[in-house]
Amino acid sequence: HWRWFPQSRFGLFLHWGPYAAIGRGEQVANREDLDHRDYAALACRWNPAHYDARAWADVAVRAGMRYAVLTTRHHDGYCLWDSALTDYTSARQAPRRDFVAEYVRACRDAGLRVGLYYSIADFRIPAFWAGPREDPEGFARFRDYVHGQVRELLTNYGPIDVMWFDKAEHHSALDWKSPQLVAMMRDLQPHI
Repeated sequence: HWRWFPQSRFGLFLHWGPYAAIGRGEQVANREDLDHRDYAALACRWNPAHYDARAWADVAVRAGMRYAVLTTRHHDGYCLWDSALTDYTSARQAPRRDFVAEYVRACRDAGLRVGLYYSIADFRIPAFWAGPREDPEGFARFRDYVHGQVRELLTNYGPIDVMWFDKAEHHSALDWKSPQLVAMMRDLQPHI
């Protein structure tokens, strides 16, 4: 079932989140060493009232694209869906909207394959930086949080065609329990 991806050849990758309000790229908080509390306060106030997933999907289709991938959570840790594992989400902060749900619906309605990007990193979490050697208990909790959020994304939105991960390189595949993560993903979404 994976053959659709190389055959599609042209798709849309949407890097979008609260960092758009600053306007200096998706890694502004890290690159400019912004205080995470100040950034989180900005993120919680961020309210893109003009977000229109249907317009994005329409542009993609008119351009000849066959799939789209949305950044559901970048390294800033802010979630664009209603995660039960944190309040740091678009559904529980100023927008009060599940942007992932709107995006998935718009893609499906437009005939696009649906992709989700998820950053394994959360730069706000000290255990991410410390890793399993320096903070084994904290890292285990964080890893369970990551696995739980991936489970949410692959359970709550119907069939997902592709999942795109980022920032796993800070720790090994075994540290992340990647074999278990992939097995869970295949169990939930056999055709991903």
